[in-house]
Amino acid sequence: MTLTITAKAASMREKGEDVVSLSAGEPDFDTPQPVKDAAIKAIREGQTKYTASGGIAALRRAIAEKLQSENGLVYDHTCVMVSNGAKQCLYNVISVVVDDGEEVLIPSPYWLSTPEMVKLAGGVPIPVPCAEAEGFALTAEAVRKAWTPKTRAIVINSPNNPTGAVYDDVELKAIGEFAIEKKMFVISDEIYEKLIYGGRKHTSILALVPGLREQAVVVNGFSKTWSMTGWRVGYIAGPKEVIGTCDRLQSHATSSTATPSQYAALAALVIDDAFTSKMNAEFNRRRLYCMDRIRAIPGLSAVDPHGAFYILIRIDSLFGRSAGGRKITGSLDFCDALLETGLVAAVPGVAFGSDRHFRISYATSLAALGKAFDRIETFVKSLA
Repeated sequence: MTLTITAKAASMREKGEDVVSLSAGEPDFDTPQPVKDAAIKAIREGQTKYTASGGIAALRRAIAEKLQSENGLVYDHTCVMVSNGAKQCLYNVISVVVDDGEEVLIPSPYWLSTPEMVKLAGGVPIPVPCAEAEGFALTAEAVRKAWTPKTRAIVINSPNNPTGAVYDDVELKAIGEFAIEKKMFVISDEIYEKLIYGGRKHTSILALVPGLREQAVVVNGFSKTWSMTGWRVGYIAGPKEVIGTCDRLQSHATSSTATPSQYAALAALVIDDAFTSKMNAEFNRRRLYCMDRIRAIPGLSAVDPHGAFYILIRIDSLFGRSAGGRKITGSLDFCDALLETGLVAAVPGVAFGSDRHFRISYATSLAALGKAFDRIETFVKSLA
């Protein structure tokens, strides 16, 4: 649905309409030059053939070193695998771990692809409610209530898309210990680990509960931290048997990640923190601006996000009103009307399991955000 909204907005732009898009989930910063240079160098040196399905050994070793030095997770490089983005990593591991009819717990609101991946694997996605009043935090109590004897796994995404929530270490540790007790597999999606604000910090659940190692994987990638969404490089680390099976699955599906992209990712891992720090500072400035604008518009509200670059905005107080004679009964109606009459593209919350909200991305310029919120304010005030 995210890409559908983006495509519709692009089509309207092609017709000359001045649409501002707040729907895309990718940083608006350019890929760092050393990363580009590494890819160009690889191409010039003839690194354009297939690699091993799971990635070149040098990149896998570098990822293992990163996991140890930054996350406190110790893996041999043979327990690390490279894929075509973190999305494929998630698809691979869900397909490998989940059997027909098994349940997978997914904190809700959720990233829209996760339940679909579970269904494609023959599993049953089970939303775990994360209370808005508690900042959309995932709690061990909620996980315990959602667990059944059919539960096979849980997918944890912190910092979170779409809420921007950063899960508490105490709760994560309790969830990890519960997972060990119930033999529940843990899939930790940490793609937004470096995009974090307001004094919060990211800690991997696997670092908090080392005993999880044999029943968990960590998924990450290069798209968000180094603004490399189009390069398609993600990685997964976990038990050797699970990684080996993921490797075999990938070898029959897509084979290896593009070779120049792998060398680019290798270069990204040695870049200093200046790029990410600059990007984070700008994202934080935009985050604060967006929250100020949301609070100033009657009928809108939002929980302060502390990670990623999204805000989930609550709009159910506006349901029942009309835009140009069209009654708004849910988030899809709201976003369609906002795009068609307000010329702002955003994603309806129903895609994330919460029809009371819509999601914006502040991965765009302050000027674009200002124009978008002016239009959103005008649109909301025009509702009859």
